[in-house]
Amino acid sequence: MNIYAIGQNLLIGKVGHFLVILSFVAALAACLAYFFATTYRNDLSKSLPWKQFGRKAFVIHAVAVLGIIISLLTIIHGHYFEYKYVWEHTSKSLPWYYQFSSMWSGQEGSTLLWMFWHAVLGCVLVFTAKNWESPVLSIVALAQVLLGSMLLGIILFHYKFGSSPFALVRDTMDIPVFKMNPEWVAEDGTGLNPSLQNYWMVIHPPTLFLGFAGCTIPAAYAIASLWVRNFTDWVKPALTWSLFTLMILGAGILLGGAWAYEALSFGGFWAWDPVENASLVPWLVLAAGIHTLMAYKHTGYSLHATYVLFISTFLLVLYSSFLTKSGVLGDASVHSFTDLGMSGQLVVIILAFLLPSVYLFIDRTFIKKLIPSKPEEEKLSSREFWLFIGSLIFVFSAIHIIVLTSFPVINKIFGSKIAPPSDIKSHYNNVQIWMAAIVAIGSAITQFFKYKHSDVKKVILSLLPAFVLSIALTIVVVIPYKLYRLDYVLMVFSAWFALLANVQYIFKGLKGKIKIAGGSVSHIGFAIMIIGILISQGRQEVLSVNQFGIDYGQGFSEQEIAENVLLYQNEPTKMGKYRVTYLGDSVTAQNIYFNVRYEELDKKGNVRKAFTLHPNILMNNKMGNTPVPSTLKTITSDLYTHITSAPLKEDGTPADSLVENTYTISVGDTIPASRCMVVLESINPDAHIHDFKMLPNDIAIGARLKFIAIDTTYNIEPIYLVREVVATSIPAKVDKHDVSFSLIKILPEENKLQFLVQQKLNKFIIMKAIRFPFINVLWLGCLVMTVGVFMSMMRRKKENTTA
Repeated sequence: MNIYAIGQNLLIGKVGHFLVILSFVAALAACLAYFFATTYRNDLSKSLPWKQFGRKAFVIHAVAVLGIIISLLTIIHGHYFEYKYVWEHTSKSLPWYYQFSSMWSGQEGSTLLWMFWHAVLGCVLVFTAKNWESPVLSIVALAQVLLGSMLLGIILFHYKFGSSPFALVRDTMDIPVFKMNPEWVAEDGTGLNPSLQNYWMVIHPPTLFLGFAGCTIPAAYAIASLWVRNFTDWVKPALTWSLFTLMILGAGILLGGAWAYEALSFGGFWAWDPVENASLVPWLVLAAGIHTLMAYKHTGYSLHATYVLFISTFLLVLYSSFLTKSGVLGDASVHSFTDLGMSGQLVVIILAFLLPSVYLFIDRTFIKKLIPSKPEEEKLSSREFWLFIGSLIFVFSAIHIIVLTSFPVINKIFGSKIAPPSDIKSHYNNVQIWMAAIVAIGSAITQFFKYKHSDVKKVILSLLPAFVLSIALTIVVVIPYKLYRLDYVLMVFSAWFALLANVQYIFKGLKGKIKIAGGSVSHIGFAIMIIGILISQGRQEVLSVNQFGIDYGQGFSEQEIAENVLLYQNEPTKMGKYRVTYLGDSVTAQNIYFNVRYEELDKKGNVRKAFTLHPNILMNNKMGNTPVPSTLKTITSDLYTHITSAPLKEDGTPADSLVENTYTISVGDTIPASRCMVVLESINPDAHIHDFKMLPNDIAIGARLKFIAIDTTYNIEPIYLVREVVATSIPAKVDKHDVSFSLIKILPEENKLQFLVQQKLNKFIIMKAIRFPFINVLWLGCLVMTVGVFMSMMRRKKENTTA
């Protein structure tokens, strides 16, 4: 193939594809080199050359991965639409920052992002892992080999391995134009998915995939520990890495929640979307593993559980990738990709780590019985016992979520038709509320216990002040916000109890030494987050109530009809304590902004304050238009406004709407029309038509209508004219209201007349508005929890440095 084909920029793609192959080969070389270095670890003369070669190979691999990213960004920024990835995910109108984020909007790019973070963390391990470098890096390099195979895009033995981001449109799509002109290039691309055109998506995926990559490191230490039969020295570095991963993965999940809250119109920050769930589950299992590792570090208990949890965390990340990339979720998630035919390869990647890990664990635990364990059980009065119980709750929570999320996988494997609960969100909430409450109570109690043995009576007395005060504060929250459900009451109590008990522990148990209080700070953040979740979600208020029961037609469920309001331009509508007016719109190259003015009224109807929100529609003719909410953020609440529907012209600009309806009525009946009422008062068999010459044999029948509007009343008369054998309808118009009435049929047997009502309506929007009270409490809790984990990580890192 000519790499200098006229009209196409093929050289950079060739360079990129070469770097993909180089990164794969270098990762394979590093994996093998580190494997042999580990195998000969007791013979320095043999292991050292292999280790040195492994380092060089891994650095070459890391440089190659960086080169792939630079090559991909080059073709994206250069608008080289001859490449399928660029054509599918970008367009010329895309801003530069979204061009950057489009790199990870497809399967190939997200895999590359994952590999990049693996390469970065691997390079850190090269310089910091010391004696653990060879076994740990061999596992990290194996992960890179398997992920790198997802980018090869080559066919071996009649099977395609991976999908290359540098594949050409002409080589992957059967388009007739290529038969006539093989060098043809599209003038523009399809564009980035509109729902991804949000600033959170510039930072959410990199953070999330750094967390995914981080999950590999504790698992690599655990597998390496089993491999080399060193069951103690891995604990300190693994603890630091696991805390780092917990912080980053948690931050990535929360950033995704912020994106969903602002961009996806979920009506909240978490919708229990299957892909969201798949990222949450590894975090839960990792948190459980950290708690069992702490127990082992101080007492020697829970080592077996720690191995299982850390390795499972990594396997669940791989399973999450399978769910997202295999297409098995179909339309169940807005985050999932379509199937590129690599499901089998994804399964092989999971098995490549699952099978050796299971073998090593069974061999070291049951066959050779090498993993140290305590002969006696933990005492009920010990901290390690309650740490283990808390870890079990995390695991139960994760199992509940992953089983429901895996229904599509189960159905595909067994050919079953298991359906999730009809109201899946409520089902998740009803179960997970109890889990969260138990974890919060556990975080309040556990730290007051000492390792190995505690005086239970002393623990109870220490917790009594926080317990009593928590009951009082629970009443203060429950009654004003009407949170009378038992699980809500328990959740509020558990949050206050966790917050107060951990504050008490910092100042009493730790003597105010905030530098070593990372665990307590993270528990306090979790408690604050629970309070924020419960108030903001449990007491969210839908302001846009459809008070008149207007049916918006097909495409609207009963709930959507009830929770959306119709606003005509410049016609104020009462909505809760607000008077809301749709002022009009403004159109840009890609967006239609709808200007919605809110006026907050006091009890006397006077305007207390006013503001304007700008919900908009992001236009995309190829992928469909996407509504983008607008939110007023205050300290005490968020007011979330989102366009559900708006009539648009063919050119995408807002349109006036002509509505036609047919009514068959009798004398005395009413014809409904927008903002008016029309009554058929009588039939006039001898009607006269103004400014119209009647012939002797003409028959003119009039319908005397009373048109009743808010400001006035009109008497109008549409006429049904028969001349010879031809019938004609002569409409009666009310110009002020842009409405006309035509008598189109007379039904003498039924004593009824049939009318055609044509009304030109002003511009209008159908809008939803929700108020989330105290949602900033939620974000504050997330921040405090992240800071707490960071403090713990830095403390453990310092301990490792000084040890």
